[in-house]
Amino acid sequence: MKRGLSFPWLLASLFLPLALALSACLPAGVRVPQSPLSAVLERKAGLIAYLSTDGNIYIIDQGGLRKTQITKDAFSDSSKYMFYGLPTWAPDGQSLAFVSYTGPAGQNPTSMSLFTAHKDGTKLVEADKSTDPLVFYYWSPDSRKLGFISAIANTNLSFRVMSPDGTNNQLVDAGSPYYWAWAPDSRTVLAHAGTRLSLLQVDQSVVEQALNIQPADFRAPAFSPDGQQILMAVQTDGGKSALMVADATGQNPKTVAEYTGGIAFVWSPDGRRVAYLVTDSSTSGSPGHLVVADPTGKNKPVELKGSDVMAFFWSPDSKSLAYFTQAQAAAGATATATATVDPSNQATPTTGQSGMLLNLSVLDAASGQTHPVATYTPSERFLQVIPYFDQYSQSLTIWSPDSTNLVVSAYRSDGTPAIWVVEASGHLDPRFLDTGWMGFWSRK
Repeated sequence: MKRGLSFPWLLASLFLPLALALSACLPAGVRVPQSPLSAVLERKAGLIAYLSTDGNIYIIDQGGLRKTQITKDAFSDSSKYMFYGLPTWAPDGQSLAFVSYTGPAGQNPTSMSLFTAHKDGTKLVEADKSTDPLVFYYWSPDSRKLGFISAIANTNLSFRVMSPDGTNNQLVDAGSPYYWAWAPDSRTVLAHAGTRLSLLQVDQSVVEQALNIQPADFRAPAFSPDGQQILMAVQTDGGKSALMVADATGQNPKTVAEYTGGIAFVWSPDGRRVAYLVTDSSTSGSPGHLVVADPTGKNKPVELKGSDVMAFFWSPDSKSLAYFTQAQAAAGATATATATVDPSNQATPTTGQSGMLLNLSVLDAASGQTHPVATYTPSERFLQVIPYFDQYSQSLTIWSPDSTNLVVSAYRSDGTPAIWVVEASGHLDPRFLDTGWMGFWSRK
């Protein structure tokens, strides 16, 4: 006989949406415990790929369900090791790219491979293998290509593009340092290599158009989401540094802001705003001043005052930015202590193995209002993303596709790194998903 919902489950299904709606109306800093049923009943958005503490790649949903093991062969013994790293979603949310590291025990890797796989664990392919250190990889917007840079001789970096199955592996460019942005057409690349800015047409052959622009102190350039404009930092004729927007060929530049020091910037997903971080130092990872600007100049910039921001990530709906600042450790804390995600933002946690404590907050891009989300000790693997967040923002995200939740990598009280989901409103306790070093959300 077919049964309907039991009475307790029926009540839960009726009142859970109401409880979630009410939590959004709570004052800042007030949290409520999560119902165990919410992980099962709440509407899911996308999937989370993460590097587990066993060295393998997994996928899971925000409720801690639908767990899929993508790799199974990571290991470490007295003579050798092999583990994986940095799971990166394709924009269509169907595939992953990740790297493997192999080497003698206690030594740096001697071999690296770039893998791709379907989100269900099938179609696992070793797309590229090399003894050259693999530095960064980044899917094209149409999810049909992978760009990646590797360290080669003479402290140089090679930029290559290939199909996800490893075919059509093509050397495109070289330089050091090297940062790039895919255009929405997935054929054009804006490259920032040392003191050179270029547009590269990547097809059967490579055609380079050097831009007659002197770059200022910055890392990753950016295309607007519609592909009609580019964003870059340049040296003006007067010798000043300026964040500028130009058309897709680099012509007709217009100043968004002048600055001194270093700068990192990211376009909002809807293309209506630009967020940038100005730092006193050009050193990657230096904290700075966060500003949200209208590239047309029609609206007044929104500035976050009184906070030294280390990194930020736009929400998919372009309404908010999740940003990180360094928190103060408890008196007497040491780098060997541990901490969990602080659900109340009122307790004073101690620093963990990474030796750093982070505040995660959310900024409303229109009003400038902010609220706290969590205070926690991040994993060392996630901290490697922070100094280069402007480049990583183009390849990965910590936001759920519906802009309501964030995934964080934080130490538990027992000293193990773990993957957590926290509501962007800051009104619900964090949800533990699994042990792991770092996790990122699919864009769909």
